[in-house]
Amino acid sequence: MGDDAQLIARLLAGDAAVIAEVRVWIGGAMGRYRGRLGNDFEDLEQEVLLDLLESLDRGKFRGESRLATYVHSYARFKCVDRLRAQGRRDMVEIEDDAFTALEPSPLEELASRESEALARQVAAALPEQCRELWEMVADGLSYREMSAATGLSEGTIRVRVHRCRQRALALRQEILDGKRP
Repeated sequence: MGDDAQLIARLLAGDAAVIAEVRVWIGGAMGRYRGRLGNDFEDLEQEVLLDLLESLDRGKFRGESRLATYVHSYARFKCVDRLRAQGRRDMVEIEDDAFTALEPSPLEELASRESEALARQVAAALPEQCRELWEMVADGLSYREMSAATGLSEGTIRVRVHRCRQRALALRQEILDGKRP
C-alpha cells in the first residue's frame, strides 16, 4: 500500500495530476453505464469523485487491494445504486472477461511466434555457461539448488545469472536494432 498511501495523500492534498489519474479510473469504471445513466452520467461522475475523496479521508480504504481497483469498484457500485434508484431493474451485469476470445487472434499468434523466435535467437547467441544457468532457472531450481549442482557458491550463481540476464538483454536489443543478424 506504500505507493497507494502516497497517491491518497496527494489526492487529498489536491494534486491535479493525481486527481486527473483518478478521474480516468472513474471514467473507465463508469463507461459501461453511460447509456443507461443518460443525463445523470456527468453528475454522477462528479459525485463519485467527491464521495470517494470523503471515503479516503475517513480512512475507509483498507489497502486490501490496489487503490485503482478500489476506485473502480467504488465507481461501479455507485452506478448500480443510481440505476436502482431510478427504478431500472432491466440491467444485466456483464463480466469483464465475457468478451475475451478463447483463442488468440492471428496478430497475437504472429507476435507470439516472433517473440519465441527472438528468444531462441538470443539464447543461441549466449555463451554455453549462460544457457546452462538459464536451463536450471527454467527448471525452477533455486539459487541454493543451482549452487549444489554446480559446486559454486550461491552468491557466485546470483552474480552469473544477473550477468547472463544483462548479456541477454543487450543481445536482444542488438538484434532488434539490426546490429546482429
